[in-house]
Amino acid sequence: MQRGYLARKLHERRAQILLPSVLLAPIFILVIYLLFETAKVSMTKVRHQFALDNAAYSQVSSASTYLNAMAMVNGPLPFRVMRFYGSEDKKIYHKDQAAAPWGHDISIFELFYLSGAVPGALGDKDGRKANLRPAPESVDWRVHYVEEHPDGNQAQTKQGDPVITSRKDWEKEQPAPPGNTVVRLISQTLVDNYHFPGGKLGIPLLTQYLTTYVYDGSIYKSQDYVFKEVTKNQIMFREAYFLNVSNCKRSECGRESAAKLRPFLSLRTKPFEIEKFEVFFSDGGAKRGDTHGRAISSVLDVPNLLSGQKLFQFAYLDPSSRSKLRSLKRGILLKQKFQLPRNHFNINLEQKYKPYVRTKVSLSCPRNNNNCVWPNPLPKYNVTLDP
Repeated sequence: MQRGYLARKLHERRAQILLPSVLLAPIFILVIYLLFETAKVSMTKVRHQFALDNAAYSQVSSASTYLNAMAMVNGPLPFRVMRFYGSEDKKIYHKDQAAAPWGHDISIFELFYLSGAVPGALGDKDGRKANLRPAPESVDWRVHYVEEHPDGNQAQTKQGDPVITSRKDWEKEQPAPPGNTVVRLISQTLVDNYHFPGGKLGIPLLTQYLTTYVYDGSIYKSQDYVFKEVTKNQIMFREAYFLNVSNCKRSECGRESAAKLRPFLSLRTKPFEIEKFEVFFSDGGAKRGDTHGRAISSVLDVPNLLSGQKLFQFAYLDPSSRSKLRSLKRGILLKQKFQLPRNHFNINLEQKYKPYVRTKVSLSCPRNNNNCVWPNPLPKYNVTLDP
């Protein structure tokens, strides 16, 4: 009786869907497994792509931070400090009392600037204005030492502003270190014409100048040390990669890409330092109308003043680093193989497809040679990633 009932039901029209349904059920299960395994592969690739992008950006950002810091200590920082300290309300008086109404008095900053002891910014005309700020969109801050007149030492950048010290040999990509050469920091011509006695004026101002550049050199050394530490064995790259994936060992994560990037981030700068310098002080008083005598020379040994240290002025890139920066401007292509998770079909996808992720990382500043460190420093290095 039951057989007859089943036979009748199977011959009914509505029962014809049963057999195909039984046959399609495994196919539906297979499709679900395929979707699941495809999602696993996709998630793994996305995770490794993010890890590579994050690692590359983090590691190259350490270089951009370092280079921008070098550009700042090479001019804008000491310029701003000395500009603030030598503001317009602090004057160095001209020896001629009648000269004051024509604006021949100079500020403390101008004394050092016109002597070639500190660079200016935005050119000579704008660089002496109070509250100087370059425009945000500016790609040339014009950080230079005062220019020497081509006819000789008696240059006149402004009426009554004689210049005696040229820094043309300093403003090169590869300047020659001064060594034991005596560098003149205070112009004799200026002191011949302005009240700059050593007692209550000259020595305190010189001390302020030396303190500014000692701190400047300390910042340089700290930044240089930090950069070398974070680029040693590409530690930032490997750590960032490891923390964003879950299927590789700390010592193995991102090894290929780290090895490809390592040679381009071994950037090195050299400090330009002074060992001996000469300054001049006037023989007389500091006030307008005081007796103004001759300029008295004083040659000082920096290591004796600074407990064995030399006086930092700026830092410049070595030739190898300038070459690496040109390559970094074009971009470094990174390819990183990664391991796929096991699947329910026991198929070795890595052997078949050799999966990898890629990114192109660039480090550039707004100059064709990609050197914004020295001369004419500009702290505008940026990192970009391209797929």
